[in-house]
Amino acid sequence: METQLENKKEKYIEPPMNYTGSKFKLLEQLLPEFDITKSTFVDVFCGGGSIYTNVLDRYEKVIVNDIISDLIGIHKGLLESDDIVNKTKLLCPGKDNPVGYGTLRENYNSNHSPEGLWALMLSCQNNMMRFSQKFRFNQTFGKRSWNDNTTKKVNNFTEHIRKFKDNLVYLSTEFENIEIKSDMMIYLDPPYGRIKNEDGTIGKKQISEAGYNAFWKQEDDLKLYEFIKKIDSIGASFMVSGVLHHDGKTCWMLDKLIADRFTYKEIEYDYNKVSRKGNKETTEIIITNYN
Repeated sequence: METQLENKKEKYIEPPMNYTGSKFKLLEQLLPEFDITKSTFVDVFCGGGSIYTNVLDRYEKVIVNDIISDLIGIHKGLLESDDIVNKTKLLCPGKDNPVGYGTLRENYNSNHSPEGLWALMLSCQNNMMRFSQKFRFNQTFGKRSWNDNTTKKVNNFTEHIRKFKDNLVYLSTEFENIEIKSDMMIYLDPPYGRIKNEDGTIGKKQISEAGYNAFWKQEDDLKLYEFIKKIDSIGASFMVSGVLHHDGKTCWMLDKLIADRFTYKEIEYDYNKVSRKGNKETTEIIITNYN
């Protein structure tokens, strides 16, 4: 059994950035559902990059986007050379250096850089990237640093993506600025959306909280809904993944897309294994405009 599990993991390339909300453990369920009849794949909210990394051999062109420009800088830096690896290693304060971590965080908030963000992600609590409303990194020290496992992930990741260097395009822009074309398969794994009020309107609270979506505003749910409808009207394919129900609450945008009669499917994942807040019923789904 252990050998089978190890072989299953080896099928996919795991990016070297531990990222809250990563879809790496769901790849077995997600990848077979993508529309591979399109020539271009777009990862609108790439995060740690688990999705785009593992579809590079399926599409002629892959466009990778995230609003956090330094996060895109990490991805792009790893594609181009080992320079960002060397810079990040030098910045990591070590797992027994909370003072050094505080200095690293202050320096990053004063002068943003991809290597600064990556060093913080490697050193902070639970490797969880978290920002304030003013976009200041504010996660606490995690007593961790660059290690042998990081090196292994980096080597596997760079060896893989550099084979597809001519196929990759990196962007850092608002999702609504992405040009939609009919030959695109567009994947959207947005920050957690707002809850649905009893009257069907968009609520003020998010269905679940995560530090990386502190800048996601109430109106962004409506803009994203309109963007997805635009994708469909142009003739491109889309898949949206997200939490439909959590702790008795419903996500407005996903519920709205289901009401529009787009196809949806439940994804199996036990969120209670990664939650520190006890048992809460959670339903994660994918929604597509193709069969």
